[in-house]
Amino acid sequence: MALALAVLGRDSRGQGGPAAVGAIVLGALLPDLFLFVGHFLRGTSAAWSPALPVLVAAFNSLPLWGVVFLGTRALRWRLPALVAGAALLHILTDLPLHAADARPHFFPLTDWAFHSPVSFWDAAHHGQWAGLLEGVLFAGCIAVMWRRWRSLPARLALALFAVIYGATFVHFLGHAFAGQHWALW
Repeated sequence: MALALAVLGRDSRGQGGPAAVGAIVLGALLPDLFLFVGHFLRGTSAAWSPALPVLVAAFNSLPLWGVVFLGTRALRWRLPALVAGAALLHILTDLPLHAADARPHFFPLTDWAFHSPVSFWDAAHHGQWAGLLEGVLFAGCIAVMWRRWRSLPARLALALFAVIYGATFVHFLGHAFAGQHWALW
């Protein structure tokens, strides 16, 4: 999400605004939507629905989001194009960073999934270092957005975003380097 906001969410008079930020946040979250749904349905019969893996694949599909992006750009629909662009950025950064939990990013053309040797979270696949690099990238994205977004509400939102990410990053550090649960929750 931070990368999509830094890349697509202009400002400092290069445009943007709350509607654009909302579209980018939505697009950055949509690829993981049905993973969250599956997590919250865990332990229920709905978690075993045959539709759930298809929805996860569809929402993580480069071809499907690519068609949406190209179509919305051709029609000059700015906000839907930002949603699709943010989803594509999410998927393109997911692709090289999922090992055992890889997604079929080329659905519906194939159900093949690229199982990367690197994971952003799994220590068995260099997750410690990939996770640290993600933290550095996040900090860089926050710095870029801080320079661009000068209004008090925007900076307060960025600060809140940084605090939330920081809490999850501390959780990651505990698991990755100490084998402990360092969560605030």
